[in-house]
Amino acid sequence: MIAKVTRGSSGRALIRYLFGPGRANEHTDQRVITSGIVVGVDEGRMLNLAENADLGMALDAANEAHGTDPAGGHVWHLSLSLPAGDRQLTDDQWAEIADKAVRAVGFEREGFQPAAWVAIGHGTSASGNQHIHIAASLVRENGVGVNLWQSKRTLSRVCAEIEHAYGLTVVQGREGRGMPGLSRAELERTAREQRAEPPRFTLARMVREAAVASKDEAEFVRRLRGSGVLVRPRFETGGKEAVVGYSVALRARDGAMPIWFGGGKLARDLTLPNLRQVWEQSAEEREDAVVEWCATKSTFLGREAVLGDPGDWQRAVAGIERSVERLMAVPVSDLAAWRGAAREAAGVFSAWSRRFEGASPGPMADAAEALGRSAQSRPEDPPPSRAAVRDFRGIAAIVAQSELGNDSAIAWAMLLGQLGRTLDAIGDAHAVRGESQMAKALGGRLSAEILELHGRFETSSSQDLIPGEQTQEDHAAVAMHEIPKSQPRHHRNRGPNQARGIER
Repeated sequence: MIAKVTRGSSGRALIRYLFGPGRANEHTDQRVITSGIVVGVDEGRMLNLAENADLGMALDAANEAHGTDPAGGHVWHLSLSLPAGDRQLTDDQWAEIADKAVRAVGFEREGFQPAAWVAIGHGTSASGNQHIHIAASLVRENGVGVNLWQSKRTLSRVCAEIEHAYGLTVVQGREGRGMPGLSRAELERTAREQRAEPPRFTLARMVREAAVASKDEAEFVRRLRGSGVLVRPRFETGGKEAVVGYSVALRARDGAMPIWFGGGKLARDLTLPNLRQVWEQSAEEREDAVVEWCATKSTFLGREAVLGDPGDWQRAVAGIERSVERLMAVPVSDLAAWRGAAREAAGVFSAWSRRFEGASPGPMADAAEALGRSAQSRPEDPPPSRAAVRDFRGIAAIVAQSELGNDSAIAWAMLLGQLGRTLDAIGDAHAVRGESQMAKALGGRLSAEILELHGRFETSSSQDLIPGEQTQEDHAAVAMHEIPKSQPRHHRNRGPNQARGIER
């Protein structure tokens, strides 16, 4: 959420502008969202000329009565806008947001006379931004000025709280623990390229899916390339034998240059050293990983290229049920276990979002994002543990690549029910620790959307679940690439029929 503040000297002029057509006829669906106790005005509709004049006069009245005339003007104008493509908010939600913002700044504060203010909504802008305007008087009813000291910092904090509470895009500078925010340039490019979400979000889910579904680092690299992600390694200074980091990018549109993101720019837990903490790798497998990093294409048919059996879905249900029961017995103070559970569950939801939601991210993508935030830790914290949820990695692989059968829809509903229990358990742990914003992000609207999906799965046929499902040939084609000469012999000699299947 982006907040922009301007000052002026006429409430009447500002109200005429906000209820008018705008400078380029960009104003549509003008309506009052909510207002303070000083201003009595009907909500949810356009005002006529007389009502506009009365509203503007109410914003000017205290200043005119007391002659306060603060420097810079007595009218405060705040616009709050969401990035194009962000989730839509209702007028009731916007009213809650407006009330939170003006109370935080101090227009209505216990022990002080109130100041006049009103929130006005417009339709979506030409660039796709949903937004509201708040017009307020900087002079209270008794003539005392509203103190704006540190109001910019206050608004930044309020916007961060709103972003997390309502599941909105996090803007650069208002990041959560270990989760980078978005720059204005990223938001503008997302709108220009007409993407459903910023590439940073898409890439974070794809990396989470690949990380959690993979048994080792080499498989992680192959899964990323197989999903269409551009991948490049970062080597130790002065050498080509030790990979110490990586960058990923989506293929740009309209011939533009791709934008690369290091793992740490996606999230702290997605740096290569942090990912390696939960992979079980032998020395030979670490050597294989270097080969994969150096390759320009995936090198052999690994288990990531083998379609799972439709019966795997039932096995996934049993596996996640065991993990949820183990998780419920973990003390809420065991941060490593709970963050590990959040990270693993985020990988499962990421895989499901890619397969079920595709290019239109929805509740599953939201769940992956919320769980990813739950998984973040400070540098001094213990690394996330997977001890309590060791079945999640096999489940992520099943979700990513198992075929559908006649009873897959019912299995999906059962699996989603257990994942919903996981969300609830992690949210409850946050609540017990007093982390109310994170608990709210994992519950409320998200829980309702997951419940609605559960109902859809129960009443859907399997063939209707995933549009454009890949065939066996499609999966095989992903992995059938040139094998570089530097590849180890035991990989070059492995034929398609010797590829490892999904981990049992």
